Amino acid sequence: MSLKVARAEKDQLELSCIELKQELLKANSEIQHIQNMLSKVEKECGYLKEICDQQAEQLNQTSLQFQEKTSESDAEIKDMKETIFELEDQVEQHRAVKLHNNQLISELESNVMKLEEQKLDLERQLKTLTKQIKEETEEWRRFQADLQTAVVVANDIKCEAQQELRTVKRKLLEEEEKNAKLQKELGAVQGNSRQVRTSRKAPSDKRKTSSDCLHSLSDCANGDPLGRVRMT
Repeated sequence: MSLKVARAEKDQLELSCIELKQELLKANSEIQHIQNMLSKVEKECGYLKEICDQQAEQLNQTSLQFQEKTSESDAEIKDMKETIFELEDQVEQHRAVKLHNNQLISELESNVMKLEEQKLDLERQLKTLTKQIKEETEEWRRFQADLQTAVVVANDIKCEAQQELRTVKRKLLEEEEKNAKLQKELGAVQGNSRQVRTSRKAPSDKRKTSSDCLHSLSDCANGDPLGRVRMT
């Protein structure tokens, strides 16, 4: 009866070992999946950073172009105003061509108004672009912070998975050691059983041997390593 119990325990331990090995394989698969996800996130981060850098460079170039146009408009306005002043000075000297000069002045003033409107429009566009650059910069910083948080969480999950893997390996080793120990004890019990069956000594010796075997089987069933000492 004790041999059946020992065999049942051995079968149960072997089943436990198989389950632990399956858990180990599952844990390894989860760790690999997490590592792949982390690598994918890092690649996407690099790709998005390149896109944002390119957009920021383009916006900076556009801003510089608008600034250059604004400077050119200011120079043109200044030149035209100087021209207007010069023409006004010449009006008194060239009354004969006053009408022509007045028409030219009107055209120049109209151009000045248009250029001033263009300047105001360019300044508004520049402010809009500056605001957009600032907003996109803030958005990129928030994205970097969120990405850093995601990487930290992924690393924490990886560490937890590795810790669970070490725990599963330790349990598997303990179960294998326990299984080997029970197999050794089962072999010892089987050897003692054969000695009991082949022995034909005095009844007192038989009772003593049977009593020792019962103690040994009881100790094996309870997992008591001292049972081997009493058996020997």
